[in-house]
Amino acid sequence: MRAMSIRRFMEQFPDEQACRDYLFQVRWPRGFICTKCGENQYTLILTRHLYECSNCRTQISITANTVMHRTKLPLSYWLLTFYWVASGEQCSARKIAKTLQVQYRTALRLLDQVRYAMFRAEYDALFSFWLPNDKHATPYVVKKGKHKMVNKAGLFIKRHYRHVSPTSKHKYFYEYRFRSINQYDPAAAIDKLINSGSSTIYSLNEYHRKTISKKATV
Repeated sequence: MRAMSIRRFMEQFPDEQACRDYLFQVRWPRGFICTKCGENQYTLILTRHLYECSNCRTQISITANTVMHRTKLPLSYWLLTFYWVASGEQCSARKIAKTLQVQYRTALRLLDQVRYAMFRAEYDALFSFWLPNDKHATPYVVKKGKHKMVNKAGLFIKRHYRHVSPTSKHKYFYEYRFRSINQYDPAAAIDKLINSGSSTIYSLNEYHRKTISKKATV
């Protein structure tokens, strides 16, 4: 499905409050959920744009524990970048820096976080082709398929970025996989990436604790 124009998309967000309202609905479609205890009642602290849990008093921002955690950038910059990347357009850190009028390093960190959201949106241990193979447990056909994907991702990097450091290459593999999976439906890709970027990132301990808590209340 074809995505709406970037101008029409950004017209939904005339100010930062509109961005916060939008991200609240994306992050908590069924209502607020405390990231610490799971409570759904809260008090809004207007002066600081924080949600205070009525149970444990934890104060949570709309970006807390997401890829936007502790961001100092306007939320509109994040939404623009999510849209731009997911819509299928190639956007380098230099383009982002020029468009948003930010430093190159800032734009690079922004894109790195968006690529991590891409990784989260399409994570699948079996198809994480950039990870080393288990010599004894990985079937030959899987090894062959992963090798083929690494080559294709390498060509993608050369075509659009020319060269990236070996320590950063996996981030561009995230981007390649997301783009290859979602290339025929940019509208869905935009929704998927914004959802991934706005959702809570739990540690393994937090996830385990919440899973146990949910089972206990069923």
